Amino acid sequence: MKRLLIFLFVLTKLVSYGQSKIGMSPVFSFMPSAAGNSTVGVQFGDTVRLTVYIKNSGNAAFTGGVKVTAKRDTTGGVLCDSSGVFFSVPFLPNDSVAITLAFNPTSGIYEFKSGGNGNTIVVWPYIVSGTTMLGDSVRPVVWINNVNSVFEFEKNQFKIYPNPVLHDITIKPLKEGRYTSIIIYDMFARKVKETSFKETTDVSDLTPGSYWMIIRSEEKSYRINFIKE
Repeated sequence: MKRLLIFLFVLTKLVSYGQSKIGMSPVFSFMPSAAGNSTVGVQFGDTVRLTVYIKNSGNAAFTGGVKVTAKRDTTGGVLCDSSGVFFSVPFLPNDSVAITLAFNPTSGIYEFKSGGNGNTIVVWPYIVSGTTMLGDSVRPVVWINNVNSVFEFEKNQFKIYPNPVLHDITIKPLKEGRYTSIIIYDMFARKVKETSFKETTDVSDLTPGSYWMIIRSEEKSYRINFIKE
């Protein structure tokens, strides 16, 4: 009898660990594809369609409603678009579903800027109905090139070496200025490191791959690509 009670107790605990987890897959895509390209970019007023994927990364199925919201990553946030989906059929673990969000980047003090600075879009889900845990958001960047605007990420403002880098990367400003911080993003536009500005920065904790850093000054921001070995 004692063994049966212990077995039932353990079984109850195991069953209670079953939990769905709704989050965003790191995979996303733009239409037109130039919206996510720092070399080409799109123009102000173009319609950007951002396709993201809701994923169940838990170990139990989910039934209910989920809403996906996309906002510019700025003070207070600026809504780009939102869309919802209801899973009447159980949304199984490791399944994903595509959601397309559409918006028109416009210029202005609180709107999109040329060159990508301030154009990071945070996309996250929240549960409308049903019970589950929430997962991470995804952070794509919209690149806008406009002939009448200043490209804010001036790539020739700094000299960096070595590149590719294994441990420490050296950043030498080519012009005098007061630089405040360094923010490093991976190829999926996820922030992986943030530190105060210094000419030598340790990046040994990053996994090998392509990255880009934002160097901020009191006046503007600068973007630099680098590779971690």
